[in-house]
Amino acid sequence: MTEHIQESLSGRRSLPWLETLLQDIRFGIRLLYKNSGFTAIAVLTLALGIGANSGIFSVMRQVLLQRLPVPHPEELVLLYAPGPRSGHVSSDEGDGSESFTYPMYTYLQEHNSVFTGLAAKANFPISASFRGATERANAELVSGNYFSTLGVQPAVGRVLIPDDTTTVGANPVVVLGYGYWKKRFGGDPGILNQLLLVNNQLMTVVGVVQPGFGGIQLGMIPDVYLPITMKPVITPGWSGLTDHKDYWIKLIARLKPGISLDQAAIALAPAYHALLEDDLALNPKFDDKKKAAFVAKQLVLREGARGRPLLENSTRPQLLALMGMVGLVLFITCANVAGLLTARGAARQKEISVRLSLGASRWRLIRQLVIESCLLSSLGAVLGLAIASWMSNSLVHFASTNQIADGLSGALDGPVLIFTAALALIAGVFFGVVPALNATRVQLAYTLKEQGGAVLSAHSHARLRQALVISQVALTLLLVTGACGFVRSLYNLKNVDLGLQTAHVLQFSVAPQLNGYDEPRSLALYQRLEDRVAALPGVQSLSAAQEPLLADDDRGSNVTVEGEPTELAGTRDVLRNAVGPGHFSNLRIPLIRGREFTRQDGPDSPKVVIINATMAKEFFPNGDAIGRHMKFGAGSDPIDKEIVGIVQDSHHSNINEKPKAFVYVPYPQEKGVTSLTYYVRTAGDPVALANSVRQAIGELDASLPIYDVRSFDEQIELQLSSSRLVALLALIFGSLAALLAAMGIYGLLAYTVTQRTREIGVRMALGAEPKRVGWMILSDVARLTGIGILIGIPLAYVLGKLINSMLYDVQAFGFSSVGISLLALALVAALATYIPARRATRIDPMVALRYE
Repeated sequence: MTEHIQESLSGRRSLPWLETLLQDIRFGIRLLYKNSGFTAIAVLTLALGIGANSGIFSVMRQVLLQRLPVPHPEELVLLYAPGPRSGHVSSDEGDGSESFTYPMYTYLQEHNSVFTGLAAKANFPISASFRGATERANAELVSGNYFSTLGVQPAVGRVLIPDDTTTVGANPVVVLGYGYWKKRFGGDPGILNQLLLVNNQLMTVVGVVQPGFGGIQLGMIPDVYLPITMKPVITPGWSGLTDHKDYWIKLIARLKPGISLDQAAIALAPAYHALLEDDLALNPKFDDKKKAAFVAKQLVLREGARGRPLLENSTRPQLLALMGMVGLVLFITCANVAGLLTARGAARQKEISVRLSLGASRWRLIRQLVIESCLLSSLGAVLGLAIASWMSNSLVHFASTNQIADGLSGALDGPVLIFTAALALIAGVFFGVVPALNATRVQLAYTLKEQGGAVLSAHSHARLRQALVISQVALTLLLVTGACGFVRSLYNLKNVDLGLQTAHVLQFSVAPQLNGYDEPRSLALYQRLEDRVAALPGVQSLSAAQEPLLADDDRGSNVTVEGEPTELAGTRDVLRNAVGPGHFSNLRIPLIRGREFTRQDGPDSPKVVIINATMAKEFFPNGDAIGRHMKFGAGSDPIDKEIVGIVQDSHHSNINEKPKAFVYVPYPQEKGVTSLTYYVRTAGDPVALANSVRQAIGELDASLPIYDVRSFDEQIELQLSSSRLVALLALIFGSLAALLAAMGIYGLLAYTVTQRTREIGVRMALGAEPKRVGWMILSDVARLTGIGILIGIPLAYVLGKLINSMLYDVQAFGFSSVGISLLALALVAALATYIPARRATRIDPMVALRYE
C-alpha cells in the first residue's frame, strides 16, 4: 500500500493515464483478494442480479428484437387488410386482417410497382412417410418466389422457384427444413431426389434450406416447404386457390430500394380498390353501410424485419414484466453491495485520510474506489453468465416442452455478452460512485485523531446505508406485490369452472385423410376405432371432436336462424365444432334440454345441431329453441338443421374465455373433417391406457400416425404454462428481493450495533435494561421499514395498473396482495433484526466502555 500511496502523490510522479489506470486495477485486485470474504459475498450477490437480467434478456431479444436471418431484413413488410369481409377466414392474429385470398395475392403480385417480390405462405400439418416410417410434420405452403423474395439460399440442392407453382397439383416437390433434415434424415445429402410420401402423395425432395432459417414466424419452424399450388393434396376437400371469399394466406413483401411504407401503401391503393370493387358483387347481403365500409378498406403495411409477430404479440407483456422485475432485483442487488461498500469505506477512513494528507487528490481516490466496485461487478458478471446460461436454457426448454415456442436458442450470443458487459459497467459505477464520494468526504484532523472524526463519519455512512435499506424495502414491496398478483391469477385460472370434467380423460388425435383416406373411408375408420377403443379394459366412455378442446383452436361462422328478423339474417356469428355421439355425457357437460347426438345422426340422416345456453338466450330470447331450424351462412340454401338439444356453456378454446354462442354438429354431417381428437374417460390413470390405445389403432392401420397423446389434465397444464412460468419467476424474484432486503437490514443493524457499542455500554451502565436496548434497535428498523413501505405503496399501485391486464380475475394492487406483502416484509425485517438486537442486549458494559 505504501508504494501505491507514494505513486499516487500529486505532482511527485507523473504517469501516463493508461499506466495509472492499470496500477489502480492491480491495486484493486490485491485489496479484493485480501478481503476474500467481502469479495465473495459481493460477487455472489451481483452474479444473481446480473445473471438473471442476462438470462431473461437472452430470450426477450430473440422474441422482441431479433431480425430474420435474411439479407436486408429492414426491407421486408407484412401486409394487412383490416375491415369487413365475409366468407371463410383462417386467422391467427384475432381479427383476420392478416389473411388474404389466393386470387388477391396473385392480382397484387402482378399489379404492383413497389415490391421486388410479394410472397405468400400458409402452415398446415401433414402426414410424412419415408421408407415405411410415418410421422406428423409441419408443412409450410409457399409461393414460388418465397425464397427469392426473402433471399434464402439452399444448403443442399435447390429451393422452390416460380416454375414450381405455375399449375395446380403439377409439381409434387418438397424442400426440407434444415433442422428436420438433420433430425429425420441425419443430414444425409443423399436424400436429394428421393421420394417422400406426403399425405399419400409421392413428392420429390429437391433441396434443403440454409441453416439458421426457420421460416418467418418465430416459434413455429416448418419441417418441409411445399409449393402453394399443392394445397389440394395438403388439405383434402379444401383447395381455396380459386375462392375469392376464402381468406387463408399470409403475405410478406420486399420493398424496392428507396420506397417507404407510406409510399408503397399509396401506390398499392388503386389496385387494391379495384379488387374490392370486383369482390363486392360476391357479397349481395351487405347493406349500403357495409358496402361502403368494404370498398373503403385500405391496405396496411407494417415492418416485417422480425417476421410475423404472433409470438411477440402473445409474450411481449410477460417478457417486459419479467425484464422489469429482474431490473428491480438488480437495483436491489446494487443497493445491497453499495451498503457493503459503505461499511467497508467507513472501515477504511484512516487509510483514506492518510492518503489525502500525503497529497493524493480526492478524484484519484474516488476513481480507485469506483474501479474496485467495477472489478466486483465484472467478477459478478463472469459468474452471472453461468446463471444466465442456465436460466436461458431452462426458459427455452420450458417453451419448447410446453409448446409455447420452438426454435429459440439458449446460447448466450454476442449481443447478450455485450449486454452483460454493459450491465456490469453500469452496475459497477451505479453502486460504486456514491459510497466512494461518501468515503472520501472526511475531515483529516478529526479522523487522524481516531475519535471525533469517527463519530462524525459514522453519521454520514449511517445515513447513506439507511437510504439504501429504505430503497430496498420499497422495491421489495413492489416485487412481492406483483408476485402475489401473478400467483393469485394462476390460482384463479387453475380453479376456473370449465363447464366440463377433465379428470381421468385421455386425449389423442388421428388424421386419416392426410394418409389418403377419402371421406366415406374416414367415417368407417372412425366408427371401427371407437368400437375398438371402447372395448378396452378400463374405458368407461369416449367421444370425438373436430376442433381439439382448450388448445387455442376455434372455428366460427355466421348463421341464419328460422324466424329471426330479416335484417339479422346471416349477420350474427357463432363458434362451431363437430362432435361425436355421447360427447356431452362423456365430458360431463350438462344437457339442459333435448337430446345428445347418436350414431343414427349420420351423413344421410336429417341434419341436426345442438346449441349452448348462451346461443339459446341470444337467438331465442322469447321462445323455446328446441325444434327450431338454422343454417350456416347467409346464402339461398335451405334452413335445414334442426336444433335438438341445449347444453350448458363450457370452455372451448382457452381457459379464460368468456361465454359465446356455440353450435355443435355431428361430425358425420360435417364436410371436410380431416382429423378428430378423441377423449377417452377411464376408470384409472388415463396415461396408462395410452399404449393400449396405440396398439388398438395400429391393428386398424399401422401407418396411421397418432399424435397429441396426453391426459386432458396435461392439456390444461399446457394452456397454463405461460401463466405458470411468469408466476414462478415472479415468486422467485420476489423471494430473492426479500432475501436481499433482509441482508441489507441485517448489515445495517450489525454495522449500527458495532458503531454504537460504546453508547449502548454507557446506557446499560446507567441502568438501561437489555429489553429497552433491544427495543431501541427494533425501533430503528421499524422506522426504516415504515418509510420504505410508504414509498413502496404508491409504486405498487402504479405497478398494479400496468400488470392488471395480464392477470385473471384479480387486481395486483388488492387488499390481499398488499396485506401479504406487508406481512412478508414484517417477517423479513424481524428475522434480519433478531441477531443484531440480541447481540446488542448482551453487550457487557465494562467491555463496551473500553471499546474503540
